[in-house]
Amino acid sequence: MKSALFVGYTNDKIATAQQEPFLYYKRELRQELGLEVAIKNVPTLNEAVNLCLGDRSDIFFLMPSWREQPEVVETLIRNLRQQKPYAKLFFVDPFAQASSRFLSVLPHVDGFVKRQRYQDQSLYTQDLIGGSVLTQYLVQQQHYKLGNWHVGSIAPRGYASQIKTGWSLGTSKSFKRLLQRPRWLFRPKAKTIDIFCRMSLSPEKDSWYYKYRLSALDALAPLSADYRVVSNGSSDKSKEVSQRQYFRELQQSRIVFSPFGWGESCWRDFEAICYDCLLLKPSMEHLDVQPNLFIPGETYVPIAWDFSDLEHQCRYYLQNPEAAARIVSNAREAYLEYFKTRSFVAQMKQLIQGASRTARLEPGTMTLS
Repeated sequence: MKSALFVGYTNDKIATAQQEPFLYYKRELRQELGLEVAIKNVPTLNEAVNLCLGDRSDIFFLMPSWREQPEVVETLIRNLRQQKPYAKLFFVDPFAQASSRFLSVLPHVDGFVKRQRYQDQSLYTQDLIGGSVLTQYLVQQQHYKLGNWHVGSIAPRGYASQIKTGWSLGTSKSFKRLLQRPRWLFRPKAKTIDIFCRMSLSPEKDSWYYKYRLSALDALAPLSADYRVVSNGSSDKSKEVSQRQYFRELQQSRIVFSPFGWGESCWRDFEAICYDCLLLKPSMEHLDVQPNLFIPGETYVPIAWDFSDLEHQCRYYLQNPEAAARIVSNAREAYLEYFKTRSFVAQMKQLIQGASRTARLEPGTMTLS
């Protein structure tokens, strides 16, 4: 029996969601992989590394806060590797974007795990404007000004393949429960709202995040004349509603429009599928995400990144409810299948068994075979 320790960041709901599959699949991980997993959370990566140094586990998963400084993170992970040369180390990246500020740790870990990863891994070797494909697009195609914004880094040469697709927010225990609860026990809400798009906006109105999301709301505006659209208020678009109102409205919606934010996928994507809404969002074809619920025209409706086809797509699916129902049903079935087949367990097996050799060599050293 092998042992693993997952050390996350204290009081962070993203870290909690990333840890939950290890808990609800605890028995399967033990039976199928011979793996016992312990979960702990600490405030800093320094404390996490010290915890690992005093632990005798065979495998370590570390997920720090995104607020940690890249230089500090690299130093700590390098030191951990030097003192744990035979352990398997997996860095679970905290950034919502497919990019990361922490790619410098790649030479020191067996896998750099992203909850959404670029399909084209060569993108991790490029100096993208703003650090990501999205911010580069906004500058080059939409003429945005980013100021000092940059969330990204360049993978050291030869290490981009070490960036692995992890498990998304869609593996959260709350979504698993929602999907698997008996349909006969919970009557679905009547769909009285045509289009739903409640979302947070940055308080910094000159930021790209605020401008991009505001442009998404503006693209919805023409639909309000013919359909019931629920989105951020017209007087103060940054004002948020209560969580209770948010979920009540979402459950009553036919279409959920989910623009990109700091990252491409978000909680709202999975909420939409759980509550039998048709998900529309900017195209996700550049990403690898598990569970894969972003199959164009099958499990969601992709929209152009500039929202130029948003109005047309909304009108089409509201006027063709059978076409919408097919995609809604497909998405739900694909999501349920992920849990039924315990795909997370298979993914862990592939990740751990496929990890590179853990006895690292310093640059310039040789071995005889």
